[in-house]
Amino acid sequence: MNIGEALQRFVSHLGAERNLAPRTIAAYRYDLDRLVVHLGEGAIGRNVATVESYQLKDYLATLQEDSNLKPATLCRIISSMKVFFRWAESEGYLDVSPAARLRSPRKPRKLPVYLVPEDSSRLLARAEPDAAMAARDQTMVKVLIMMGLRLSELVGIDVADVDFEQGTIRVLGKGRKERLVPMNGVVRRALGAWLASRGKPVEGCRALFLDRHGNRITGRMVQYALRKAVKELGLDPRVSPHKLRHTFATTLYAEETDLRDIQELLGHANIASTSIYTHTNVDKVRAAVEKLKM
Repeated sequence: MNIGEALQRFVSHLGAERNLAPRTIAAYRYDLDRLVVHLGEGAIGRNVATVESYQLKDYLATLQEDSNLKPATLCRIISSMKVFFRWAESEGYLDVSPAARLRSPRKPRKLPVYLVPEDSSRLLARAEPDAAMAARDQTMVKVLIMMGLRLSELVGIDVADVDFEQGTIRVLGKGRKERLVPMNGVVRRALGAWLASRGKPVEGCRALFLDRHGNRITGRMVQYALRKAVKELGLDPRVSPHKLRHTFATTLYAEETDLRDIQELLGHANIASTSIYTHTNVDKVRAAVEKLKM
């Protein structure tokens, strides 16, 4: 099979069988398209089985020389090639993946960035204006800090996903994997008040959080709402929804919550992703939990 057709089938596989997000699929395609360009004119029509390991290594060396890539970027490119050629091997398009022996550079370990307890408390205690949209924005901030959801998970919540009786919200995480995340009293009260004032959605819209026209809110709107609150309180302007997710996890770890439980709440597929919180300064955030219970 030629490389062009193999790439098309691979992209379809990522969406239909692995349920990856469009942005993730686009990143795979971008990395692999650059490889095809490096292989030279007419490469897209070559048999995928003719690609050899030395060509992949030459491609990586060229990238390093021309672009001085960061280790994280280089790791992503190597991962894209490994996944593609391993898939091609599993489909019988080649005998042995030429990317099997590629080694990724060691990435420097980044510690999670999180809000200090005082700043978390200020965000949570921020007065809710009377305007419905402002109340919605503050409710979303509370959900992010106290439930540790990803931005896409927050945006994707439907009204039917909220179970006040059981005290949980069903969220759709990476790979379209569902999980139930418990609500505390603060979140339940905030969501109850928001549902009572959220207005009428457009026909067919099941979203929990709506814009002023009754449509599902977008991730960009959530980011804007958070930036507005952060600016109003004079907090670090780099605060983001993901930073609030780190704040949630760090607070739980400081409360001596089991790492496996944190993994489940965050929806991490691998415990290694959760283990970064073991490197945080626990003493610094020990008091956070009580301050968040308001």
